[in-house]
Amino acid sequence: MKVVKVFNQNAVLVNDEGQDKIVTGKGIGFARKRHDLIKPDEVERIYVNDESKSKMMQLLEHIQPEYFIVSEEIISEAEKTLNLNMNEHVHLVLADHIAFAVERMKSGIVMQNKLLNEIQIMYPDEFRMAEWAVRHLKKRFDLEFPLDEAAYIALHFHSAINGKSNTSKSLREVTIVSEMIELIGERLAIDFSQMANSLDYSRLVLHLRYAIERVYQGKLHSMDQDVLAIIKTKYLESYQIACEVTETIMNYYNIIIPNEEIGYLTLHVERLKNQVPTSDHKN
Repeated sequence: MKVVKVFNQNAVLVNDEGQDKIVTGKGIGFARKRHDLIKPDEVERIYVNDESKSKMMQLLEHIQPEYFIVSEEIISEAEKTLNLNMNEHVHLVLADHIAFAVERMKSGIVMQNKLLNEIQIMYPDEFRMAEWAVRHLKKRFDLEFPLDEAAYIALHFHSAINGKSNTSKSLREVTIVSEMIELIGERLAIDFSQMANSLDYSRLVLHLRYAIERVYQGKLHSMDQDVLAIIKTKYLESYQIACEVTETIMNYYNIIIPNEEIGYLTLHVERLKNQVPTSDHKN
């Protein structure tokens, strides 16, 4: 590999058998100049894909090296702790996110993450790793990041773990769950923001997460039809709420939610309904 351009001490553009590649590694660009040779054992990551390479070049041209370095530290720790390899796109988007987040914090701008509770429950492993990332950023930049920032980073982790190039699909999933919970809360007159640590709330969030995933994957959560009929009759109000919620989501997101899923959702709604006085229910 011959050096074509040195971006910083940890990232270099090289030519390898006639093909341009971006290679990264600790200290790989230190004291290097054009036409210097780089040994394979010095390389930690290689970017060959034209789209990834182009985005990486833009990133390296415009953000300070320290953001790229700390991003790689966080990704490396996450892969080691979670015992997996993340999608290569996370190296681009996380460095960019960190650069923006640090500059925001330096300017005193704090962005609230309204999906914090849902992300924390839906993606617990990613969130715990993101909390470590936030502590690491605090040490590196001497800035106090809010827990909301961990939720944003957790989304990047979840997307990268599941092979997604950006957070749009993960964000859509969390948003759908959040909106369903908000609708249920309105019908039951429950302030779920005060129940973030309750077991029933966590069960509801996780049920909705996996229900949405099953719908996307074309899987059916089976339920005996006689049991479903009993649920409809015995828990009529909760069933009506479940139907209203799923119908709203179907209309907004064009997602067809099977009756069996509505039946299971009814049971969760019924459990929550029993926690509030009857007079508080909205009709």
